[in-house]
Amino acid sequence: MKRKFTILAGTTSVILSLVSQPVLAAWSGPQSLGGTYVSNLSCASLGTNQVICAGLGTNNALFVNRFNGISWSGPQSLGGTYASNPSCASLGTSQVICAGLGTNNELFVNQFNGISWSGPQGLGGTYASDPSCASLGTNQVICAGLGTNNELFVNRFNGISWSGPQGLGGTYASNPSCASLGTSQVICAGLGTNNELFVNQFNGISWSGPQGLGGTYASDPSCASLGTNQVICAGLGTNNALFVNRFNGISWSGPQGLGGTYASNPSCASLGTSQVICAGLGTNNELFVNQFNGISWSGPQGLGGTYVSDPSCASLGTSQVICAGLGTNNALFVNAGP
Repeated sequence: MKRKFTILAGTTSVILSLVSQPVLAAWSGPQSLGGTYVSNLSCASLGTNQVICAGLGTNNALFVNRFNGISWSGPQSLGGTYASNPSCASLGTSQVICAGLGTNNELFVNQFNGISWSGPQGLGGTYASDPSCASLGTNQVICAGLGTNNELFVNRFNGISWSGPQGLGGTYASNPSCASLGTSQVICAGLGTNNELFVNQFNGISWSGPQGLGGTYASDPSCASLGTNQVICAGLGTNNALFVNRFNGISWSGPQGLGGTYASNPSCASLGTSQVICAGLGTNNELFVNQFNGISWSGPQGLGGTYVSDPSCASLGTSQVICAGLGTNNALFVNAGP
């Protein structure tokens, strides 16, 4: 399940349809940031109006590009040689961690403290999927991935040290997706061997164990926080429409179809309490977004551009996100809004 440019390579024979809506005026439009990348991207918040986007260069080193609220830094090489898509997560204001698998399928992390990067740190384990990292609060994070037996493993950073890989059981058939439920709490989702969505919740002390939420999915899931003890997980159904399942702190809504026909894995990001945006590529590999305002969804909105990677969205603060992807020249493009 470690893969770069998932789904897109296999869509040339699939008839796709997604009715384009007018481009939202509140979005910046695709902005090229240069570079040449060979992996899907991962973006993470660094605080209000700050974000970092990471991806692998043509030498499989990790490159990052940081937005400080005014301008982008340009691609910065952090070295290493990676064999998976990266995953980045916030460690607090101006701090972030980015993870990826080395050529031996060990998990490596690189931490930014607001000034400099730590350099790649090996955390052991042998993984068979892309990692997914999520914030557990200031200077705390968890990174998850599948072991060689397709069991879910997690590794938790408490601000001082890593726990080491912890097996949580289950047998999964997709890359995982983890999202914060608040301080020291997180949920990790993935597809079972029947392509049903399963979630496993950490309450700060222990894990719930895999919980099946039904549905039949054809993409990796993407989960995003809706605020304390609330989360949404999205994925494509067998008809390539977007489906979402929302946790309100007590129970799950069940799969809700939002229509559209997509050609990429989705990416969801928080817009603030009870608000979220989910993005994916449509018919002509244009970026589409669907916004939840706490009550209802906007429906798919086309933002233009032509992309060749899965999108990655991250919060820029209340009611704003940035969505990134690779253009046809494999350069990094970003679009901010709404």
